[in-house]
Amino acid sequence: MNKYSEMPKDKPIIFDTCIFMVGIEKRLSDSNYSLENMRKNWMDDVLSHFENILLHKVVYNELDSETKKIIDEHIGKNITIVDDKDLFDSDPEYMRIFNEIHDHPLMYAPFSKTKNQGEVHSLAYACYHNISLFSSKDSDACDVCSEIEELNKIEIVGFETILGIAYKNNPDKDKKKALKALYKEFCGPRIRQGVIPKTLGEFMDEN
Repeated sequence: MNKYSEMPKDKPIIFDTCIFMVGIEKRLSDSNYSLENMRKNWMDDVLSHFENILLHKVVYNELDSETKKIIDEHIGKNITIVDDKDLFDSDPEYMRIFNEIHDHPLMYAPFSKTKNQGEVHSLAYACYHNISLFSSKDSDACDVCSEIEELNKIEIVGFETILGIAYKNNPDKDKKKALKALYKEFCGPRIRQGVIPKTLGEFMDEN
């Protein structure tokens, strides 16, 4: 899904870890990627835009402590931490969905107990509870949604749409310049595939 204008703000949306970790590898070495700037340029706008954000507990636990503090400001307001512990190993239907996602070649990670766990738990939870919006920039997680029939009903809210929401809600010229740079850098694969336009401005014109 690209068209943010078609997404009701109160519709439940479950977020993947990678959305909040964009640029983390440069966070300490380049101020443009600092958490403070990420928060100022897009995070606050996006977290305030949606009225019913869900984060799986596994995803929340994967976040660094400073990002958790930002999330914590919204818990009990428009962010809910969800869990599947009451379903795990006790609900056959949930376990069937979970195992199908977990064992898919794009998600299966036999040599790591943590790799892809946020995506697997989030997608299983979304499928079981009929949550139709999943925000991620992980290409494998996005591809799984098209390859597993039961996940076809889940619409992907990519990072380009996240930036688009911030762009629309942000009148500041410097912030818009920063958002355009983030789009060019972190949406590169989808741009090269021809899935989305080359610039954020063009993306906004189409949406």
